[in-house]
Amino acid sequence: MISEPELVGDDGDVPIPPPHGMPPHGGTDLIEPPGDGDGDGGRRPAGRPWLWAVGGALVASALWAGGLYAYQAKGPDLGGYRASKDLCEEAKLPALAAAYGERGDGTADVQESHEALDQAQCSVPFGTDESSYSADLSYVLHKKTDPGPEFEPAETTGVWEQWKWEPVAGLGERAFFAQDDQGFAGLKVLDGQAVLTLFLSAQVDYDSESRDAPAPPDEAALAGMKDHMVKDMRMVMAELRR
Repeated sequence: MISEPELVGDDGDVPIPPPHGMPPHGGTDLIEPPGDGDGDGGRRPAGRPWLWAVGGALVASALWAGGLYAYQAKGPDLGGYRASKDLCEEAKLPALAAAYGERGDGTADVQESHEALDQAQCSVPFGTDESSYSADLSYVLHKKTDPGPEFEPAETTGVWEQWKWEPVAGLGERAFFAQDDQGFAGLKVLDGQAVLTLFLSAQVDYDSESRDAPAPPDEAALAGMKDHMVKDMRMVMAELRR
């Protein structure tokens, strides 16, 4: 009977098979360690570079995870915007007052603060009983989520879907304006985490007895709505970043 060959090297040591994917014993990646003084030094496989690569990847992953956690803990960059203290007081709206009459006392419809968002709303009258306008301003500061994906679709849904919203260049990150021929106009602005909306409407009296249609707003007043609203919106945005 033929016996199995003995796995014994020239020096009497049992050779260690190389790891999977490494050159066999005697390849160029084998290094000679220092002798022990009698010249009978052994040979061993070189260090495995892929262990260093795996270790580096793990360290990088840990650093990335730590950075992500720190970002989530800190929250998104609010771009200098703060919670409104008193939106009716902070929104002077001088351009609208100059165009449509003396600014009356504003009414704060909403003033709320939450860990996820701050929001405020204010209604302001302009002019006299014979010729008056009303402005409704809202401000929402998103402190946890990005309002961007939902901003533009909101301009084409609901009660305003019949309006033709047009982009306004140079105002915030994105802005849209729309108006009709009955004295209503809207301006919506997205600036980072802040969403601001300004609506302006002409107030007309309707005689229920005669049922006569109210007189349409002055054409010059309609033509200047966009410029006045954009100018005042810039001032409101600057105030909310102070």
